Order: sequence, then C-alpha cells, then structure tokens
Amino acid sequence: MKPELQLLIKCCKTTLSKNDITFIRSQLTANNLPRLTTARQLAYVHGVFPLFCQSLENYASDLIPKEIMSELKQEYLIIARRNMLMSAELLRIMKLLADNSIVALAFKGPALAQLVYGDITLRQYADLDILVKKTDVYRVDSLLKARGYKRSLKLTPSQEELWISCAHDLGLYHPDNGVHLEMHWSLMNENHPVQLELSAIWCNPETVTINQQGINTFSREDLLVYLCVHGSKHLWERIEWIKDIHLLSQSPELDWNKVLRTVDGKDFEVMFYLGLQLADLLFAADFPVIIKKRLDSNKKLPAIAGVILQEWQEQDSSGLIKELRKTRIRLKLIPGVKKQLLYLYQIILKPSFNEYWLIDLPKSFYWLYYFIRPCLLLRKYFKSWWRAQRR
Repeated sequence: MKPELQLLIKCCKTTLSKNDITFIRSQLTANNLPRLTTARQLAYVHGVFPLFCQSLENYASDLIPKEIMSELKQEYLIIARRNMLMSAELLRIMKLLADNSIVALAFKGPALAQLVYGDITLRQYADLDILVKKTDVYRVDSLLKARGYKRSLKLTPSQEELWISCAHDLGLYHPDNGVHLEMHWSLMNENHPVQLELSAIWCNPETVTINQQGINTFSREDLLVYLCVHGSKHLWERIEWIKDIHLLSQSPELDWNKVLRTVDGKDFEVMFYLGLQLADLLFAADFPVIIKKRLDSNKKLPAIAGVILQEWQEQDSSGLIKELRKTRIRLKLIPGVKKQLLYLYQIILKPSFNEYWLIDLPKSFYWLYYFIRPCLLLRKYFKSWWRAQRR
C-alpha cells in the first residue's frame, strides 16, 4: 500500500502502538511534506479527516509547520461546526415526526457518530438519514416541505409513483441551512438481489442521546449488519466505513449471538464477513473466536479484500475498465448463479430511474426503455474511454 494510505490508516487507529507512532513521525519529516498534503486530501476523500487531524496533533504536531497545523485545526473546526448544525437539525426533525405520531429511526450521520465514536465531531457526514414506514412517506414529505425542505429531484407524477415503488429513498435539501436529508423507506432498491429484513430493525430500536435528547436508531446488532452490507454494496470506497465497522464491532454491548442469527444463511452473509475482514486487516479488530474461525475458513475473503484495497490506489484506468472490475467483485458477493445473472440483467438491460427521468414516456411505451438503457450505458463509457485516451 502507498505510504500516504498507510499514514492515513495508522492515524485512524484509536489506540496507537509505539511502532504506529514511529511510522507516523517518519512520514512527516521535512522531506516528506508533499506526502502530508496527499494524505490530507485522502483524509477528506475517505471521510476520516477528524481522526487524521486528531492523531497528527497528538503525536506529530512538532514535526508539522505551524501554519499547516493551524490550517488542519481550522478545517477540523469547520467540520465540527457543520456536524453540530446537522445534529441540531436532526433532533428537530425527529421531534417534528414524533409530535405528528410518525415513527422514525435515525441512522448513519450524527446517530452513528454518537453511538459508535461517542462524539458527533469525530466522523464526517454529508447528509442526514432517517428510516420511515413506506406508508408515511408522503406525510413526512409534506412536513419537511412545510419546514422549508425541497426535493433534490423534480419528478412528474408518473415518475414519482415509479420512484416510490422501486427506489429506497428520497433526497431533500434545505436551501437556507444547506442540510441534505435522505428519507428512506427501505435500505435497498426493490430489485436488488440482496435484501435486508426491515421488520427486525423496526422491532429492536436503540436509543442514542445527542445534546441530552434521546432519538431512536438501529440496534448495534442491526447496525453492524447494515453497515457491512452497505459498505460491500459500494465496494468500500471509503476508509470511514471500515472504521465504523471496527469501532462498532468492539462495543462490549454488542450481542454477537443476535448478529449471527441475523446473518447465518442469508444472501448477504459474504458481504457481512467482508466488512469484518477489512476491519481486521486495517485495524486488527478483536473478534470472538467463532467470528475468527469463520473469517479464516472463508478462503475468498482475503482475495476480495485485496482487490478493494488495490482499487483505492488505481488512478489511471478508464471508467469502463474500472466498472468491469467492480462488477466482477460484486458478483462474488452475490450468492448463486441465478441471483448473479439477475444482477447482470438489472445493471445492463433493466431500465433504471436514470432512463425514466431522462425521458418521461407514457406507460404504454415503457418497453422502449429497454432499448434506451444499453444505449445510455454505451454512451457513458465511450465518453469515459475517449477522455482517458486523450489524456
């Protein structure tokens, strides 16, 4: 792994060994300041800037020029202030829904930061996420609009009907405070070959306290499963997601027996263990013996994890080549040939909302979308390939 990534990962550790500290300091000598600039940029990309800044201040501030250290602290304060603003907004929204007898669960964002990190300022997040019942979607939408929120997408009535039936969330934003919110009624699109059971999540909420106000979120067990599936679905694009898994998996309140009952025999089993494998690989997670045995017995996990880590360092491949590599990895995470073929059909031939949004056809002409879909894909990747050739 490139030194910049190694530096970043070691700065994300909550407990650093002497060797970790020695490595961090060795990378921040006067000759290596360009490496600090690169690592700083990567910290934003991977969503771990607060942890990165904290470690530098604690273990290497004497090696970093004062003006640069001051800039790092200012950037951290900007993130902290933004997080506090978003946390306050989340509390207001959850109270608004409760006052209107709407059951909702907050997840990711401030709820995850407080539950897992114990501090809403130590994790980057760009938006707020709430889970509501599908039957409450329009009520929540109306309440948020009355509060000043606008939809991120402008939809015709037919597009809206299709979106609500097939997608799993609806994006909104507030033009005054800049807060973006995703209202979820499911955790995966309806046609995704791997699905999470919502009924168990609704039945076992946990309360997290932010600014002395309690709000409902996922139980630690359900959250761990969701985070592993979500990260695997997006092929672990950010170190932040793996750090979430690491910290949550070390929680003494976590009931591993409940976790295993949720995971065993399910279609997302490989996705779940891939998340744990990466947490162990990057942060030396301390798992129960039964978990360690299962990780050791799954021979394809190290290879998949290795490819994902390599993806972080790939800069020059074209969009098509990169997408083919990602598709190959995703197929390994989906169990059974039938579901793998279904996944290929859905990403290549089955129309997505991109097509429905681009051209709003009458329902009697929906069959045309099956021809529009591959044409748009070919155009997208040809443009990407052409740009790569001209560089």
